[in-house]
Amino acid sequence: MFWKKNIIKFKVDGKPPKKGTDESIWGERQGKSVFMLREKALEARNKAGLDKCFEIPVKFTLTLFAPNITQRKDSEDYVGDLDSFVAGVLDSLQPPPENNPEFKINPIFLKREDIGLKVPLIIEDDSQVVQVTAKKESTNNEPFYKVVIEPA
Repeated sequence: MFWKKNIIKFKVDGKPPKKGTDESIWGERQGKSVFMLREKALEARNKAGLDKCFEIPVKFTLTLFAPNITQRKDSEDYVGDLDSFVAGVLDSLQPPPENNPEFKINPIFLKREDIGLKVPLIIEDDSQVVQVTAKKESTNNEPFYKVVIEPA
């Protein structure tokens, strides 16, 4: 089967989008991180030879590298909780919800139709994800993360 041979891997500088805040990941505050993720995802999809998103069940792996991965108390540089990042990245790889009047979109998404709001880049819906592997690793460098998505 065509899909079975394709693995999508990419790296993004900075923290991943984080779900669970009081604002949509597609909004003003996190829009840039979603935009950067979608740019890298499209590059990786094209490099893998895919011209559309997976239409089958997939496995998802997220590895987050940051200087402070565990010390939350009295720390401004704590990277955040891993489960919030998993949800934020998965939501970023599919189109945002439609028909929500309170949904505010960062205007940055209007600049690139190929990674815009109606484009399912890697998955159509995060219900396709049947396996999740996630971890945080310590680094002395600025935060970055790696994503791997492959057929299940």
